[in-house]
Amino acid sequence: MATIAAWTTLALLLYLLPHAVLALALQRWRPAGAWARSLDVASGVALDALVVVALSWVIPFDRAVLGVRLFALLALPFVFVRAPRPQPLPHPAAVAALVALAAGVVALHLPLSWRLVMWDRDWHIAIASSIRTSRLPYDNVFLPTTQLHYHYLGDAQAAMLQVLSFRRLHPAVTFSLAHDLFLFGASALLVVAAAGGGLRPYGLGDPRPSLRSLAAWPAALVLPLPMLLASPFTLRNVPDAERFTTLDSAHLCGRSFLGYPSLAYRPHVPMATFFLVAMASSVLLRARPDADRGDAPRSSLTLVAAACALALLDEASLALVAGALGVTWLLVPRSVHPSWWRGGLVVAAVAAALPLVSRAFAGSLSPGGPASEVEIIPARHLALFDGVVPYVDRARFWEVAKYDWFPFYATVLGLAVAAAWTRRRDVVAAFVFVTALTVAGVMASLKVEVNHDATEGHRFLTAALVLTGAVGAYVVGAARGAFVVRAALAAALSLSALSGWAWCRSFLRQRFQPGMIPRERSWAGPADPFRMNCDVNLGAPRRARPPVEYVERAIAVRYTGCERVRLPGRPSTWSLTVVGPTFDGEARAQLLAAPEADQPGAVVCASDPAARERVCAWALRSLRCAVLGDGVMVRCELAREKRATFYQEL
Repeated sequence: MATIAAWTTLALLLYLLPHAVLALALQRWRPAGAWARSLDVASGVALDALVVVALSWVIPFDRAVLGVRLFALLALPFVFVRAPRPQPLPHPAAVAALVALAAGVVALHLPLSWRLVMWDRDWHIAIASSIRTSRLPYDNVFLPTTQLHYHYLGDAQAAMLQVLSFRRLHPAVTFSLAHDLFLFGASALLVVAAAGGGLRPYGLGDPRPSLRSLAAWPAALVLPLPMLLASPFTLRNVPDAERFTTLDSAHLCGRSFLGYPSLAYRPHVPMATFFLVAMASSVLLRARPDADRGDAPRSSLTLVAAACALALLDEASLALVAGALGVTWLLVPRSVHPSWWRGGLVVAAVAAALPLVSRAFAGSLSPGGPASEVEIIPARHLALFDGVVPYVDRARFWEVAKYDWFPFYATVLGLAVAAAWTRRRDVVAAFVFVTALTVAGVMASLKVEVNHDATEGHRFLTAALVLTGAVGAYVVGAARGAFVVRAALAAALSLSALSGWAWCRSFLRQRFQPGMIPRERSWAGPADPFRMNCDVNLGAPRRARPPVEYVERAIAVRYTGCERVRLPGRPSTWSLTVVGPTFDGEARAQLLAAPEADQPGAVVCASDPAARERVCAWALRSLRCAVLGDGVMVRCELAREKRATFYQEL
């Protein structure tokens, strides 16, 4: 574990290098306060990701990652030497608080993120590994032979961290690292915004250390919890006697969308959360009455760069945020830019980022993307566990909506009262922005259906779920002079967060009962992917287009995380093979229907006979096989004349 920790630390430091160089360069070019400087980091993350993806048009992805780091390292002396300016030292309590925040975020997710191959990571691992040494447009890992048109940037970040560990880390580790890193980043943005937005009278943000300031920073660390644990008010669905003891996860997941602790294990969601909070922070910074006009270029850069990154992460959220930003610009113009017409240009750039970036970088909206049909349908309420509830069934519809939509309407109501009470421009902007986003998201989830799949409507609620918790917490911390209103808003956010915490507690009890092997652990097979060294397992990475291979189920996560390969897979309702690799008879049907170019050229099996499938027992008897890496896997070449027998055994 010490070796894994060392490589993880190295990957993290190299990942943050260009972001730190950009933030330092912008600070020397135009000094700003801590709030504005936090936006520089968000801009750096977005620009780094976009530049690496753009460079991968001409050079492989891993070389683009290392090239950007080399350029940042060469630029670092010029940043220090050119136009030096005295820089204020960070508040010691703030540094301690951010370290504590990072430790808290990791500790909150450690039992799940670093022990389980959560949700659909088993097939995302193969996508990240494929991106690592590919050029854009990337191959779809699964059959048929197509390019990957998808919101792949979350997978690309895991691939980037694997590259920066020099292939010592398995993607199972880098996905967990990215998950915690971006949730910490979003939490830090929120705490810094609250510090700059009104907590100084309580000691937060005092320029000099004091007993009050040292006590205020730890108290501020609770502000991200409503965002990190945001959930429908699912506790109301549980009988009173089982309120905190139930193991029925279906009662604690929401009827029409999942709580954020569960949703955040989709690889694109934590990174999208970071950029959503950065965009909201930009709006709140500009809406402050004492906002510095000199910070306008910074906030505008953050809005546009974050929008470009979201175009490759969460298309539905970006479309809704662009609309909410436009409404906020019309009603509170200075919340986008001091100049009304320049603010309009920023809003237009944010809106244009979705189609332009997605199409330019083979995202989901490019030709061949997954969303092939979009329909406006009669209103219905999504229900993940009980079926769709049509609006005509009014009693049942509103019964479900009452508790599922609780974080939305409770937060909007609290923000409305806070805006009327305080009449502060940043609180008014927060109310307008969140209300527009929430109303649009709820209406889209009710009326829009993609690829005839009702359950996918939950995607329209992600941005509202994240930003009601984040912006609501900001107002609780920053809206001075409205104690009763802030207390009511805090209570509403707490009920939502308590539901999310109850789900985490229930999930841990379900998965880690004595003698039980969690389903999410079984995906990894007998070997632990969190301890794997890909450089030892398989050696030099493949550079040419990867072949199609059949991989035994027991080693699929291990092998595909370290080696680029194309696999038989199952298409989903989104016209993209996202359900994961197929095995046994299902793989046989998939491969038989594939063209000659997608026929398998090898069978990869575990060395352990106890976990061996029948087809692998045949392959080791009948094919020429070679031991891979550290001896836990073998690859058997599948000649064309042996293919018919392979299908019989499969």
